[in-house]
Amino acid sequence: MAEAHPLSARTLFDLRGCVAVVTGGGTGIGLMIAQVFAVNGAKVYITGRRREVLEASAKAHGSPAALGNSGGSLVPLQMDVTSKDSIRRAVEEISKSNDYDSRLVNNAGIGSGRAAAKPEDGPEVYGKAMFDEDINDWQQVSLSNNTQIYFVSAAFVPLLSAAVKSPSHAPGNIINVSSQSGMTKWSQNSQYAYNCSKAAANHLTKMLAYELITPGISIRVNAICPGYFPSELTYGSSDATNKTNWPQEEYDAEMKKVGANVPTGRPGTDQEMAGAVLVLATNGYITGTCLAVDGGILLRHPACV
Repeated sequence: MAEAHPLSARTLFDLRGCVAVVTGGGTGIGLMIAQVFAVNGAKVYITGRRREVLEASAKAHGSPAALGNSGGSLVPLQMDVTSKDSIRRAVEEISKSNDYDSRLVNNAGIGSGRAAAKPEDGPEVYGKAMFDEDINDWQQVSLSNNTQIYFVSAAFVPLLSAAVKSPSHAPGNIINVSSQSGMTKWSQNSQYAYNCSKAAANHLTKMLAYELITPGISIRVNAICPGYFPSELTYGSSDATNKTNWPQEEYDAEMKKVGANVPTGRPGTDQEMAGAVLVLATNGYITGTCLAVDGGILLRHPACV
């Protein structure tokens, strides 16, 4: 077979020889990302708390029939990103059979509650609804959507820095799955806790990028900020293969409920997530970027940047 042109998609997005870790990789956006890495040749560890979900996803989407002759694979590995002991054990397990980790995708996260009123309800009603939110919910959302990114990334720094030992000799990189919710001033129907946690994740991305690009470490760090994609977080459930189908009429109803105006008028697709994440995973000249993949929602709702 003739050698592929250096500017061909096959060459630009070739992940053969790469080792990747995708947290929350058993469903939703995490599974989309794990699939595109594996289809392009990477050995991908998919982590999460639910072992049975990880094993089902690896079986359904990681077989040679699903991946073709890419040489990639999906490896289920149980890990709780909010537990330092669990993170440490996962790093040790991966280190047993790998000298490096080329890609870390911090995708795991949770949603949050909303204040049960609107500003239009007036200061007494809205202020009370805001104050009635559970402070423990805020703390758990911050831990699950931002704090854990710091500790998971820290634990993998040595393996990521060692990615220069990989066949491509490219430095390792981190991709944080944040959200357009962290880029907008709009609270999305009083969803304050979640949006604050994602704004913090975006800023953490930039700080990590600033520090970890230091020579001798040389790790790129970026974030992808999705809009509305099919997942258990947005739709609430998935099928037997852990994929989520979001019917258009139900998507339209949800957008009306939360007051979202998405110019493309539909949820994002697996292919659209795959194309965006491949750019961040392979382009060695991009670091410190928060890439919105949102169907244009930030054109209709006020953004912070």
